[in-house]
Amino acid sequence: MSELVLRNARLVFPHRGVVEGEVGISGDRIDAVGKDVGPGDRVLDVKGAFVGPGIVDPHTHVGIYRDAGEDAATETASAARGGVTTVVTYWRVGEPYTPGLLSYREGLPRFRAAVEGRMGCDFAINLGMLTREHLSEVPRLVREEGITTLKYFAHYEGRPDIGRDLDAGYFHRLASEVARLLPEAPAVRLSVHSEDAGIVREATEEERSRGGQDLEAYRRSRPELAEAVSIDRLGEVARATGAPVYLPHVSSELGYRRAEAFVRKGASLLIETSLHYLLLTTGTPAGVLAKVNPALRRSADVEALWEALARGGIRCVGSDHASNRKADKEELWKAKPAFPGTGLLLPLLFEEGVRRRKVLRPEALWGILSENNARAHGLFPRKGSLLPGADADLVVFSRLPEPVRITAEQVGSFADYTPYEGREIHYRPTRVFLRGRETWDGESFTGAGAGRFLHRPLTLPGTPDR
Repeated sequence: MSELVLRNARLVFPHRGVVEGEVGISGDRIDAVGKDVGPGDRVLDVKGAFVGPGIVDPHTHVGIYRDAGEDAATETASAARGGVTTVVTYWRVGEPYTPGLLSYREGLPRFRAAVEGRMGCDFAINLGMLTREHLSEVPRLVREEGITTLKYFAHYEGRPDIGRDLDAGYFHRLASEVARLLPEAPAVRLSVHSEDAGIVREATEEERSRGGQDLEAYRRSRPELAEAVSIDRLGEVARATGAPVYLPHVSSELGYRRAEAFVRKGASLLIETSLHYLLLTTGTPAGVLAKVNPALRRSADVEALWEALARGGIRCVGSDHASNRKADKEELWKAKPAFPGTGLLLPLLFEEGVRRRKVLRPEALWGILSENNARAHGLFPRKGSLLPGADADLVVFSRLPEPVRITAEQVGSFADYTPYEGREIHYRPTRVFLRGRETWDGESFTGAGAGRFLHRPLTLPGTPDR
């Protein structure tokens, strides 16, 4: 007998289908799924709501603009409101994170200490590789720390404060280090922010000299060409070294086509886009509040990314979530890039992809946001699965009596704005469970500090692994 049974559910099996049934939870695991899982110590009637595995957000930035512990607390509470139960947070040493480019033997424990006990979601870490010393740390970080995604920042190349060691040679060495680990650690993957630093530098100087202050000027300062040129280089290095690559936040049709071409040539390349590249353009009424790197694009790019997502060319979607305030975004060239979005991944993509465009079915959306995102980061089937043995991370996603419009208060981030202000949604999470513990009841967050660090296995997905 299960400790808790969710009854009268529309069970969403990622990529497979939606069926009426029940799910049983005992301890922190799913222990039964089916038409009738039997009695439970406690029974919850979800009244026909969708019940699927918790959302895995593969791209967040805890602690980028404020104290990491404080950021962890508020931003994972915001995530839980939207059905997110696991986040992959990108972190690195150097400003604004740490004073100086520390080794990760020194820097990583500081970050872990700051956020543990403050996270409301389970979390994994994607570490930025910046110095020659970091290259020598790669085997230890993978084997001992369970960090199987390592990031390269092409757009930092040549910056004396962050990227003084970064160039094509460094990138090739990092990819080679990743490839060398594959026989013992097939789950390891290289993540690359792909914007060519030289093109961005020259284009930015030109646009600033023209005095532009809108998102079109910012798009021209970080043009689609910069993304495509950088992807060309990473694709060639990936093919030459055999390193598997995770390509985050692809923003443009041109960038996507370049990446897709390398996939056709046999490169191990997983493509991610972000929520905002599917919903926002340079014409958004949010204006400078929607400044982000890479820049927002035009309507044709949005349409191309949706087409790729619907047919499976784009496998993953993240939020690229970061919290800051309106006061940080008053003037285009000084404004901090990025904005909050993690808690809106499921509600807004369901609204746009399932209800409005009708290009995704619920099982396809959960397939992207739960299973694909978990697989890409070595977390499946512990995460992203609605099967016995998986962690009991569940989201009850209910139709609202009346549609509601998104507000910053509803998002629940430290940020006092959202670029999605006023967008209408018809569904939202009414209950969220993290490893069997209810953390969101539709009104309040009760999961403060419940999140755990995920020491990821070196092997590819098999059975759920602790």
